[in-house]
Amino acid sequence: MSTITILCQINGGCMGCCGHDFISRDKIKIAIKKNTEDFNKAKPMVKAQFLKFRDRYHPMDLNFGVCRNLIEHSGQLFCPLHPNLHDGKDLREGHCDINHLCKTAKEFAKWDKDKQEQFLLFVKDKKIDNLTYSMKMDDNTLLEEFLKEEK
Repeated sequence: MSTITILCQINGGCMGCCGHDFISRDKIKIAIKKNTEDFNKAKPMVKAQFLKFRDRYHPMDLNFGVCRNLIEHSGQLFCPLHPNLHDGKDLREGHCDINHLCKTAKEFAKWDKDKQEQFLLFVKDKKIDNLTYSMKMDDNTLLEEFLKEEK
């Protein structure tokens, strides 16, 4: 099964798999702000600089449960090591569980196109920010709500 899904990119980006045991929205915001400051200070331009940024902390040394590579730019949450930003080269390899998919993404991949579109509309209609979206994807709340409504 592919680990690339549109669910990671919608709603300002999902960071549900970019950490563990998230403490609170406020703490997540603090962690992402610090990561973004570190990234902007490092100003990586070439692969070696991105890897140096990546390796500044051990992979499990999370800040309030958040991966230290997760940053924000113009309201979008993303990983600057993602293959979409490096001509297909995944700089997360050896640092992150790049094959992780949340339960919702796994279920979404099994659905037909119509049901997938219904779920995307369901998420859009929620009008939730990217942190709420991420937390609800991580704890399967959106999946459960969608399936309950569907019945």
